[in-house]
Amino acid sequence: MMERSQRTGDAVQEIMDAYSGMVYRLAYARTGNRADADDVYQEVFFKLFRTNPRLESEAHLKAWLIRTTIHTSVNLLRSAWRRHVRPLPDGYDAPDLSFSDDGRLSELRKALMRLPEKQRIVIHLYYYERLSTEEIAELLGEKGATVRSRMKRGRERLRSLLTETEVE
Repeated sequence: MMERSQRTGDAVQEIMDAYSGMVYRLAYARTGNRADADDVYQEVFFKLFRTNPRLESEAHLKAWLIRTTIHTSVNLLRSAWRRHVRPLPDGYDAPDLSFSDDGRLSELRKALMRLPEKQRIVIHLYYYERLSTEEIAELLGEKGATVRSRMKRGRERLRSLLTETEVE
């Protein structure tokens, strides 16, 4: 996959086929909604096509996509546009855009979104993208102990949130 230039449509499509799920899940975990995740997803692959980075291996490509997704999400969430968004008026009946799955998975997804961002991202990268804590630490520019601490706190908070919803 890495022998050809990423600028060719076939190569970009090949990379998108291989990594689109990972990029989208990470974008959704960071932003918390489909519309923003769609924007981040599109921007990440556009950056890949536009910048044509020199990537030495599949691992380097994956790391580049993860870092770019994280940075693009942060930029979107910090944008001036988001500061001027107003909530919908009371009584507005918005369509249900939730994922269709069993109730327990939906509860887990909601609980994950309630975690602080730093805990949510390490849990996502560890469980969904199957990265080791050392790989996560390298990607985020953190120490391994910091990542493990965030994982521990995040798991404890998730357990608390899920237990809380079972009682209700």
